[in-house]
Amino acid sequence: MWDYDDPSVGAVGIYPETYLSLIATDTIYANEDSDGDFVYAIGQDPDTSGVWDTLDYAFTTITTSKQILHWWGEDPDGEIIGYHYKWSSDSVWTFTNLESGVFYVPIRSDLDVFSFEIKAEDNNGNIDSTSSRLVLPISNSAPTISFRYLSNPQVENVRGDTSFTFSTRTFNWDIFDQDGNETITDIFYAVDDTCGSCWERLSGNQTSHTLTDLEPGEHTFYIYCQDIAGAKSPTITFPDSLVASETPVWKVMPVVGDVLIVDDYPLDNENDALSWYSSLLDTIVGNGQYSTWEIGSALPYSTTDVTASLNYFKHVIWFSAYYNPAGISDTYGDAEASIQSYVMGGGNLFINPVVIEDTTFTWFPMDSIITLNPGGRIRTGREVICEFDSSLNLSVSHIIMVDVRGFTPSEQAFSSVREIYHMADPQDSDTWTGNPTICSVGQFQVSLTESSGKVVLLTLPLHDGTRPKLQGNGSSIKFIEYLLTQEFGL
Repeated sequence: MWDYDDPSVGAVGIYPETYLSLIATDTIYANEDSDGDFVYAIGQDPDTSGVWDTLDYAFTTITTSKQILHWWGEDPDGEIIGYHYKWSSDSVWTFTNLESGVFYVPIRSDLDVFSFEIKAEDNNGNIDSTSSRLVLPISNSAPTISFRYLSNPQVENVRGDTSFTFSTRTFNWDIFDQDGNETITDIFYAVDDTCGSCWERLSGNQTSHTLTDLEPGEHTFYIYCQDIAGAKSPTITFPDSLVASETPVWKVMPVVGDVLIVDDYPLDNENDALSWYSSLLDTIVGNGQYSTWEIGSALPYSTTDVTASLNYFKHVIWFSAYYNPAGISDTYGDAEASIQSYVMGGGNLFINPVVIEDTTFTWFPMDSIITLNPGGRIRTGREVICEFDSSLNLSVSHIIMVDVRGFTPSEQAFSSVREIYHMADPQDSDTWTGNPTICSVGQFQVSLTESSGKVVLLTLPLHDGTRPKLQGNGSSIKFIEYLLTQEFGL
């Protein structure tokens, strides 16, 4: 007598339904002008009665070009197997089995309107005939650019107000656009002058640039980025007087001569050690006919700059600190890749590091190291012997009060290696045994017919920042002159 639906008979051929959601902020309002076109206003309602709202479910909030959308479907007689979606800027539908996606709308103006449609498909091949649709007013956001953290010289590392470089300087930066970094199309930089024709263009995905052939003197670097819609970031500069942590002056030094003295002794505040080395070079190569580079407490941020600075010269004399307190260290370890590149490229290096903790230097491989003076002292008068030329012998002229090392070079790593100095037989108060090597010269095999430049390692300090240490048997100038003229071929 009563007619009920039979629950055992499922619904057949019912099309799926599709639902779409988006979270956005900052209301955008729209009114029609006299021509019937919509006029948009951001953040304020010019006429609440005219807020745009159509059967297309227009979104009345402003968003950026980066869209995070979520969707789902329901099908009473089966299951959803996927979705077909399309932006108004697309010509074809795209299939996906996901239920969310991140999209970057190709905005090309300050304000534009896009629509997104999606429709579900069930396991019977039925596709929702009334797709879900959102209309999105999109406002372009300007990009930002900033120098990479610590990529510019810090006052505390330089220990002064001026950053000195040679003619190569690399700048590193980070860019960001909330519309998506891929919308950043151009980066523009200028040096010293920001006139209309002074700007150089770089690709929008570039995050560093190396300047070369800079003229000696003070310089300023300017840079900004621009997105696809033409919005520009603020221009940033180095130096910038408003950034107190960075040096307020950047000065390019001229390349003078074939020899470079690298001062890796940041606490030599009066530059006594540098002045001593300079006095030797004044005598050997001529007054001022060489260059100096005071590193401070940190190398340049970019390895490219370290390598380029060395490559301007044929010969490098690199001295490190006699003593460093906790928290401060020599930089030659961090410069390992650049030193290796320099030597393999034919440059000659003399390095006088006092503190050697391991044997892993690629530019001077060692099989072993020993501590000559575990008690921390090598007394005056101790002889430093050169077996092949006794006129080069040195001796300790002032007590050495830091741990120093003897070492055994790795003969397998070098194509040729030989000793220059070893310690004389120990006296009663000495703690070393035998005659440990403290200075050697080595070369690497670059190719079947070519060898690298020479690298000379001396582990006894030549100077302690106050006085010379190895002038008990004549000045150390004879050793430096031998290196430059005989070993390096100056």
